[in-house]
Amino acid sequence: METLRLRKIQQPSHVERLLEAFAARGDLLPKDCYQIRASGALSPQLQRVVERAMQKGHVWACWADSYHTWLFTCEMSLPLSRERGAPVLQVDVYDEAGELKDAGIWVNQQGKWSRCVA
Repeated sequence: METLRLRKIQQPSHVERLLEAFAARGDLLPKDCYQIRASGALSPQLQRVVERAMQKGHVWACWADSYHTWLFTCEMSLPLSRERGAPVLQVDVYDEAGELKDAGIWVNQQGKWSRCVA
């Protein structure tokens, strides 16, 4: 991908939309959950995770249902996106207690997200 186009995609608002699409369309969440958009509505543990992520320049998105919460933080990797010719996100997933549950690198090709293999 062209570096200029990738840098435009790398803007926080665009990366946030990519992260929301990744979580919502990636079969990672139950159908009855809802998105939490205000960090003040999160538990203190998740607020700390969000603060750390934002200090690093990462974006976040969160969903919950009656029993669980899923917090996603991510950054877009410019070198990997250039290499793959598609947006590549480095995503961390946390539970309601602020525990890291998964971390991975994901690529969006032709509208479908798949985990990158090393």
